[in-house]
Amino acid sequence: MIQIPDTASLSPRTFQLSNGRTLYAYPSDSTELVKIDFLYEAGTAYQPQKLVAGAANNLYAVASQEMDAQHLSEFFDYRGILVDHNSDVLHCSSSFYTLHRHLDALLPVLESLVHRPAFPEEELEVFKNKRRQKLLALRQKSSEVARRLYYTALFGDDHPLGRYVDPEDADRLNSDIVKKFYEEYHRGGDMDIIVSGKVDDRFFAALDNAFGHDAPTASHVNIQTLAPSSTHTITQSNSQAIPSSVQTTVRVGRILPLRWDDPDYAYFMVLTTLLGGYFGSRLMSNLREDKGYTYGIYARTQVYRGVIVFFITADVAGAVAADAEKEILHELQRLIDEPVSQEELDLVRVVLAGDFIRSVDGVFERGARLGDMLGTHVSEQLTDNLREALNTVAPDKIQQLAARYLQGDQLCVCRAGVV
Repeated sequence: MIQIPDTASLSPRTFQLSNGRTLYAYPSDSTELVKIDFLYEAGTAYQPQKLVAGAANNLYAVASQEMDAQHLSEFFDYRGILVDHNSDVLHCSSSFYTLHRHLDALLPVLESLVHRPAFPEEELEVFKNKRRQKLLALRQKSSEVARRLYYTALFGDDHPLGRYVDPEDADRLNSDIVKKFYEEYHRGGDMDIIVSGKVDDRFFAALDNAFGHDAPTASHVNIQTLAPSSTHTITQSNSQAIPSSVQTTVRVGRILPLRWDDPDYAYFMVLTTLLGGYFGSRLMSNLREDKGYTYGIYARTQVYRGVIVFFITADVAGAVAADAEKEILHELQRLIDEPVSQEELDLVRVVLAGDFIRSVDGVFERGARLGDMLGTHVSEQLTDNLREALNTVAPDKIQQLAARYLQGDQLCVCRAGVV
């Protein structure tokens, strides 16, 4: 019997703020550290032009009307407070890490940043310059180009998952459009708060006092699914040369016709782990250990809201790219043609259970996982399905799923670099 944590033990404490927004808490007295996450329904799918969502999410936390950027930086540095920002297609977040003893000083600063950000012009210029340089560098990375090529092939370049930013887009940013986006999608839109670490009821009351009285005002409708348009036709073979590259990134996969709460998706997670989810997986054993084509090859599934993407990716020398692709397709066909041994399947069950346990091993890990679940509208039903799959999966189930979802003519193949 494979044991993973029950869903009740993974659930946070929840509180409704006075304005109806939700506060999620993972308290722990075993650490002095506290993490505060602000999550917004303000990802790139909602932005009126490229880079606006990222700029709004990053720049609101660099200065407020009460504290300029230099004094805020000094305030954070003196107390060792770390700030991290992440933007996705539908969700974005800002995370603040601090010691418990600094909470009383930090909270009014966060309140001023969230409610009265300054968006200084000089910081916007810094953001634009950094993002432009990063985007120029990414143009030369075969893995990034292959990823873009792959998602554009699957969804189309007019879809939020297939739409990508160019360095020139940074030049089109201006503070007015960033401020307007922030007011509508951050201040006026959906916001959740997750706190993890050494927090108590007194702090929860202080959070409500700071963030529980500005009612959401946005009139936009949240996107419920990122499924591709029914009119989009997937191009199944795609390549893009990078003149300066000495390697090729190969990416193979498809959109899975499964929902996250379909029991078969949990079984497919087992299949994915067996194929390329750990060091001893079939793809690693073949392409790295046996053939020496790559340092690493991985199979993954990515859950987005309303859609799941499966992919295999590897960086290989340009001279062996065709052979590497052939071996990837060979391993997929093996899963269709040959039942996996019970011994190999039992090992994979243990590996996947261990990965899951590590992903929830601590309040900070659980808080980060909850943030992902809120953004994708996934619930702990997936955990229950995974527990069932780990304890009932059999070789014939893996073979059935492979035959159903991994036929060669169902797959999209992308190559970038030396092609």
